[in-house]
Amino acid sequence: MHLRLAHRFVFSVLSLSPIFYLAQTTQISPTHPPGFYTSNISLTLETNSEDTIYYSLDGSVPTKESFLFMPGDTIVFQDKSQEPNYYSEFVTTPYISVYGYPIWESPEGLLSKGNILRFCSYKNGEISSTIKSGTYFIFSEGSQKYELPVISMMVDEADFFSQDSGIYIPGLSFDDENPESTGNYYKRGDAWERNVHIEYYNEAGDLGFSQDAGVRIHGGATRTASQKSLKFYARSEYGHSQFHYKLLPNNENNEYKRFLLQSSMGDWSKTIIKDPLAQEICRSLNFATQDSRPVIVFLNGEYWGVQIIRDRIDKYYLEYKEGAAHPDSVTLLNSFSNPEAIEGDAEGFIELLEFINENDIAFEENYNYLLSQIDIENYIDYNIAEIFLSNYDWPGNNVKYWRALDGSTKWRWIFFDIDGGLYNYKYDMLEHCTLNDDEVVWPNSPPSTFMFRNLLRNDRFVSEFISRYAEILRSNFSLNTTINKASSLVDLYSSSISEHSDRWNFPENENAWRNDINEHLLEFLEKRHCYAVENLSNFFDLSDFPFDCCSEATFNTLLAYPNPSSGEFSLLNTSEESMFGIVTISTTSGSIVYTEESVTIRGGETLELNNLDLPKGIYIVTFQGSLKGQSLKLIVF
Repeated sequence: MHLRLAHRFVFSVLSLSPIFYLAQTTQISPTHPPGFYTSNISLTLETNSEDTIYYSLDGSVPTKESFLFMPGDTIVFQDKSQEPNYYSEFVTTPYISVYGYPIWESPEGLLSKGNILRFCSYKNGEISSTIKSGTYFIFSEGSQKYELPVISMMVDEADFFSQDSGIYIPGLSFDDENPESTGNYYKRGDAWERNVHIEYYNEAGDLGFSQDAGVRIHGGATRTASQKSLKFYARSEYGHSQFHYKLLPNNENNEYKRFLLQSSMGDWSKTIIKDPLAQEICRSLNFATQDSRPVIVFLNGEYWGVQIIRDRIDKYYLEYKEGAAHPDSVTLLNSFSNPEAIEGDAEGFIELLEFINENDIAFEENYNYLLSQIDIENYIDYNIAEIFLSNYDWPGNNVKYWRALDGSTKWRWIFFDIDGGLYNYKYDMLEHCTLNDDEVVWPNSPPSTFMFRNLLRNDRFVSEFISRYAEILRSNFSLNTTINKASSLVDLYSSSISEHSDRWNFPENENAWRNDINEHLLEFLEKRHCYAVENLSNFFDLSDFPFDCCSEATFNTLLAYPNPSSGEFSLLNTSEESMFGIVTISTTSGSIVYTEESVTIRGGETLELNNLDLPKGIYIVTFQGSLKGQSLKLIVF
């Protein structure tokens, strides 16, 4: 124990700065590569020199105070899941909720654990080899334990959890009287970037990449949540200037300077898939979206829950996603209320706002000038998406837009952070995003609604907006499309929710998660169309709108067989996407004779219902949930 504490303390100072790699000649290799194993392993470290080898098992970079590896030694790795939890016992939030986000709680039970190994050699007091790192997961299921990819992070404990410099906790900088903006996790910039070694294992358990990088806490108010979002930086001083890997399944890019590992605790519900779903629904519309990939995360060998690999919206994102000529050739802004430059400067957009303020956009000459400055197809699609998905936390927040630094391209908007949407299917977002009340600061202050309000003064814009809204309702926002995408995401996450809930108590458990999806997310998707059409018709005083919301209610993919039946039958999901919900069987008089909750039927597969002992007669089988209202008649002879 004393040795372990000693080498942690020694490197806690060194780890405040990046590790600079020098040309090394000594080579060291483990006899077993990192990865997944089904039984215990014993490995040794082989080298081509007589330099002294040191290794660590706690995530810290090995020093001369670490464990000494002697010729002939072996290191034994086994399943550590029955050992006491350690890193998950660090308190990562204040003891009261800030902004309503989940506070830290001790996990329900013992967490899954892997073995981490870092090693290097020393000669004459200096490191004489590269520092190598790897995770050894010993599970009876091997790589089949998880259906999602796995990320393993290794950090010095002090870098995340020390009171003075740990970036993951409230720490010494937290002020009880100002909890909304204080805490170590609110610190930004180079001084609060820490060294991390990160490994990525794909769904088959194969190693995708393994490299040192920089890591910072990411986000705004969500920094106060118990599980934090993280931002990773590839830099040459860490050894690699890029992450060379296809991180995101819907993006062909395989070189990243930065990426996010996002927590789902920003979700205003507990579905944890709301923003990824919104991005999937809108993927083919005329604006840039964020790709995502859920992964299982381990921190220093201890299970850390489900997080999402995301694009980071920055100048590099604009290059590979939007086709910007060069990362340094862009202007990227946020906020309508007070345009601020993330890249470039805000002067050009502020001048555009001044033009709108001084010139009536109802006149074609003024509108045509505006069309020369903004990508109107992008702007219309972007606003329709935010409005239909009822993103309450907008437009006074969560706004980003960009153009070329030299003004050679038009302004385009970027779709992100819909955690405040897909909840209130009745909400009139057209009133929301046209509010003009000087007393309102958030979420729809007059400056944030200014451009949209003025564009609505132009008849051509209104006509194009209404026509495009109807078109998108029939395509991207159709019930068939949105429900199938929701089913696919639930299927993707479902195997990982229970363990994640045990770790973070968010959501409380798998049943609570499914209920939240059924009662909030799916209900929104099923009912939003008619209210969206009603809101649109009322706002624009339309007597006719080219979309029939009632036709969206007919969505049936269930088949019961054999039918008639002797009382044993199966439900076939004839679609390609998974369904999830509650199965009930009732008599024609309405008496329920059978109920099964939290049912999932994968696309093309069946749910067998046997030993029901139903008397002969006619019954109604209902699947209520992801495809609400699907009912079938069953005859029992």
